[in-house]
Amino acid sequence: PMILNLLLLSLGSTALAITGAAFAAPTLGFVETWPGVSLQGWGGGSVSSNPGTGGTGGATDGYLRFSTPNGLQHNLGVNSFGLEYAGDWTAAGITQVRLWLNDVGADDPLEMHFSIGNFGNFWQYNVAFLPPHDQWAEFVVDLSSSANWTKIIDPPPLETFAQALQTVDRVHVRHDRPPFVMPPDPIDANVGLDHLLLTNGIVGVPPGGAQVAHPLRL
Repeated sequence: PMILNLLLLSLGSTALAITGAAFAAPTLGFVETWPGVSLQGWGGGSVSSNPGTGGTGGATDGYLRFSTPNGLQHNLGVNSFGLEYAGDWTAAGITQVRLWLNDVGADDPLEMHFSIGNFGNFWQYNVAFLPPHDQWAEFVVDLSSSANWTKIIDPPPLETFAQALQTVDRVHVRHDRPPFVMPPDPIDANVGLDHLLLTNGIVGVPPGGAQVAHPLRL
């Protein structure tokens, strides 16, 4: 009976996971804008807030601000498990993530990275985004190839980047320096995140916005 119960529990968990993935629907052209003072379900180990002003849209536009706690050297990052990100990004035609970043407050030595996948298959974009000091800049994450990605969570079975894009349950933005491993490098800093767009390089991108040239580092 114990073995049977464990088997049924395992099957139930698998069915729940499959059902959840089936009903999740990442959408080409979805934009996260953090209106008002909402966090839109984003959080993590950092201190998250929304000042309700100063976003990419100006004085009346909010944004997601995340900081290391108590002014100490600490991991700096924020994530979302929202259903708007969960599911099959390949089937949805999403090949880019475009996001705006701001080095808020003091001028910090930030190297921001985007990560995507699930608990057992999670990848970080190798290209570091260097947000300008007290200004907004747009950066592009290329999902079309695994060449610029590092797997930072890799328990058995060994799965690919393509499989991670088909079974997304979370997205993550964090400061980190190479070599890229699961625990990131600590820092004392404040970051602003706004206008995160899921796109194919065309949908939701303004005319002339295909090329985004801002400081970055491999």
